[in-house]
Amino acid sequence: MISVEKALEILEANVPEPKRVEIRLEDALGMILFSDLVSPESAPRFTNSAMDGYAVRWSDCCGIASNGPKILQVHGESQAGVPFFGTVQPGEAIRISTGAMLPEGADSVVKVEDTEEAPSGVKILATPIHGQNVRVEGEEFKAGAFLFAKGTRVGPRELAMFAAVGVKTIPVYRSPRVSLLITGTELAEPDSELIKPYQIRDSNTIMLSSATNDSGAHLNKICHVEDDLAQTIQVMEELLTETDILLCSGGVSVGRHDHVKDAAEAVGFSELFWKIRQKPGKPLYVGRRQDTLLFGLPGNPVSAFMCFYHYVRPVLARLQGSSNEYRSMTARVGFQVKNHGNRTNFIRVKVAKEPNELACIKEIAQQGSHMLSSITTADGYIILEPGALLEPGELVEVALF
Repeated sequence: MISVEKALEILEANVPEPKRVEIRLEDALGMILFSDLVSPESAPRFTNSAMDGYAVRWSDCCGIASNGPKILQVHGESQAGVPFFGTVQPGEAIRISTGAMLPEGADSVVKVEDTEEAPSGVKILATPIHGQNVRVEGEEFKAGAFLFAKGTRVGPRELAMFAAVGVKTIPVYRSPRVSLLITGTELAEPDSELIKPYQIRDSNTIMLSSATNDSGAHLNKICHVEDDLAQTIQVMEELLTETDILLCSGGVSVGRHDHVKDAAEAVGFSELFWKIRQKPGKPLYVGRRQDTLLFGLPGNPVSAFMCFYHYVRPVLARLQGSSNEYRSMTARVGFQVKNHGNRTNFIRVKVAKEPNELACIKEIAQQGSHMLSSITTADGYIILEPGALLEPGELVEVALF
């Protein structure tokens, strides 16, 4: 067996280079930029009004404070999407809407609240400031301005910016393609009626497929095989078409009917490691064939999930250009906990958080690798080395699910 740290080092050295693609905006949510991006346009694209009101010449209105209101002739209107194409002459005003193009000759906008309708035009009541209520072309940024750095995760705000400046496609890291192979003669569909007493409902398929999707990867195919070497080899070969990561569940221990390791090597995978000094998830197998990685996860659902979270999820993150592989928090220990065994222990815990207080971890008593409740009731896990002891009140780092 190798250590947890050694397993992570081996994975780090064997993660293939992320693939890069140009993708449409509507498909880019959650993806990560593989290069810096600059704007092809200025923002705003044209000088426009920030208010509903009247576009005027500053020279016509600058004396209102001392001389009183002034009446200007209204000679047209500029609407958003329907501009006024003439030139504002001395003594004139143009009715204007928010976002509408400022007509030539005008340099300020008087808001509606500072005007009154007049029989011969509009009465300007308040002294405008030169250039008031005007959004000048390029005042936010000019064409060619830096927008986002390589490594930025694309969210709704970034998509809005791209759309606003006319970007149609963006360069991102491609979502890794994952295929899922579930092994086990004893497995039955979750919604099926169990006729035979030795059957077990399959919970790993839905758990691992949803965990894959939740990690931002693309789930290619899902196949189930019985505990048969020839069948496992055949299906494994079929699943390797257009696959970056092959996830296998079950069949990686030392039993006579555990065939995943032998099947993997039969189709060309080279072993990177098999068995980690950890609990749960000791029999994890990882192999590589060119740019494809295979993870042979244990069949016990808790072991499978913990191995996915601690080893597979970071690889999927790396393949998407992300360096943010884990979420964690510092918390106080709320109970005495000791690792009495000789393997690194991933202990599932609950996190209690009160306002203005440091979070505190609470014990989950049932930690068996076959007990799904140990992950469904947990908020995360702590990593405890053999012989390590934590007393109540000590600080510990919690890896959050």
